[in-house]
Amino acid sequence: MRKLSLFVLAVFAVLSAAFAADAPLASPNQKQGLKTVNISDIREFDPKNILKKVPFDADKMVFNTYFLEPAELLRLHKHPDSDEYFYLAEGEGQFTVGNDQVMIKSGAAVYGPAGVAHGFVNSGGGKAVLISVQGPTPVKIASIDNSSAICPVCGQENIIPEGAKEGDIVTCPRCHAKFKLSKGPDGKWLATKI
Repeated sequence: MRKLSLFVLAVFAVLSAAFAADAPLASPNQKQGLKTVNISDIREFDPKNILKKVPFDADKMVFNTYFLEPAELLRLHKHPDSDEYFYLAEGEGQFTVGNDQVMIKSGAAVYGPAGVAHGFVNSGGGKAVLISVQGPTPVKIASIDNSSAICPVCGQENIIPEGAKEGDIVTCPRCHAKFKLSKGPDGKWLATKI
C-alpha cells in the first residue's frame, strides 16, 4: 500500500505541474506505450451536472477528473474496498471525509480511505477541477442517501456528514451562515437558520 501511496503522490505532482503550466505531460511514445493527457484538453463544464471524465483506463487503479461549476457537488459516497486520493487542481470548496469537513483551495490533496464516506462541494465563486486516483480495482461505489441539506440563506446544497444527528449546527461553506439540522416528515435533512 505504501508503494501505491507514493505512486499516487508522484502522479499528483506531475499532474499539478502540467495543469499549472497548461502544457502536455510528455510527448507520446508509441514504442513504450506511453499515454499522456493534458487535463486542459479534456476540460468541460455543464451547469446542470458535474462532469466526470476518465482519461486513462488501468488494471490496478482508476484515474478520474471531475469538472464542477460553482455550487455543484460530488455527492457523499464511499468505496468499500478502495482508497481514493483527491487533488484539487483548480478552485476551492469544502471536502467531507467521514465526519470531518475542511475547506480546501487549489493545490490541496485529500485522502478518502476505503469504507469512509467522502464528498466535495464547489463553494467557491469559480469553476473547480478535482482529480482522483482510486485503487485497487474493481472500484465499487456505495451512494449515501439523504446526505445533503439546502442552506436557508444562500440556497447552496451542503453535504451533511454521515454521522450527523438532529440538532447539530452546520456552517454553509458558501455564505458561512450557521444552521441547525432537523429531519422532515420524509426523513430528509432540513436546515433552519440560527
